[in-house]
Amino acid sequence: MKKLRNICLFLACGLLLSNACWAKTNSDTTKTTDSPKTTTQKSTGVTDKLSDIVKNIEQTIADLTPKQKSALDKRLAEEDIISSSPFGIALYQPTYVLPFYYTQTPYNRIYKGTTPNDQRLNPIEFKAQLSFKVALLHNFLGKDSSFNMAYTQLMYWQLYTNSPYFRETNYEPEIFISKKVLPFLWTNIGAMHQSNGRGGDLERSWNRAYISFQFAYNNLLVDVRPWVLIFKSYSSNLDNPDIARYLGHGDVVIAYKAGPVTLSMMLRNTVESGFKRGAEEFDVSLPVYKKVKVYIQVFSGYGQSLIEYNHYTNSAGIGISLSDWL
Repeated sequence: MKKLRNICLFLACGLLLSNACWAKTNSDTTKTTDSPKTTTQKSTGVTDKLSDIVKNIEQTIADLTPKQKSALDKRLAEEDIISSSPFGIALYQPTYVLPFYYTQTPYNRIYKGTTPNDQRLNPIEFKAQLSFKVALLHNFLGKDSSFNMAYTQLMYWQLYTNSPYFRETNYEPEIFISKKVLPFLWTNIGAMHQSNGRGGDLERSWNRAYISFQFAYNNLLVDVRPWVLIFKSYSSNLDNPDIARYLGHGDVVIAYKAGPVTLSMMLRNTVESGFKRGAEEFDVSLPVYKKVKVYIQVFSGYGQSLIEYNHYTNSAGIGISLSDWL
């Protein structure tokens, strides 16, 4: 709080200095000499005004600060307890299995000649995601900071065919620094690689550096994450030079905890592409037993997996999850 007060004092001084300079410029045309009494009164007035500005700024920040821990703070506190133990691994992004996942328009053309017995894709398949993180350093940038390593794997399994096979698996290692900068704001700065490891014509990959702003207030989370492509000559330029045209330069996740139910929405490249090549994903999770939840997911747009980055589809699935965004 002392640090916050110093920031407020610095801002207030800046405002008063600007105001004083403006007043001096206007008073130069009528040069008058103030008495010592008048000077003292002005000094007292400046001090009072400075105090009022500081109080107003502090009150504004206090009004924006949640009266209790947000759902995100509670989840991160649980993760911190886990990761602070030796070899502690915490779940990161939503981790789930969807035994029933229906894709309206499978990308059959891209798989021609590569599936067992050259069979067409079954619209109904098994989808799963595993995501975890490990905090390598705690509080190395002050309180509520950490240096983390994370890994997310997304899988599509053609289980309901004559010869079941994984049609697509996306691997995403990541490193990032996390820091709480305000009572309601977390910031993550990191880099990630994502690829499907297929090789040849079916290889898809890209590298990104990002900064995310996580605004958390009570049961609401808004995560805004812009990114830039990096090391393109070693990844995206080789396999998919137009990937940013379809997957954009950032995404937004909005999650809300309504009692036991968690609702979330992901938007990617929707506005950036002029509503032409975006993607939207909607998720609902409802606890049924301890950490196990019923999980429903609906997707519409481009890039539900890397191999489909330039393919549009509508999909929906149901299953169970061990974690969600909150």
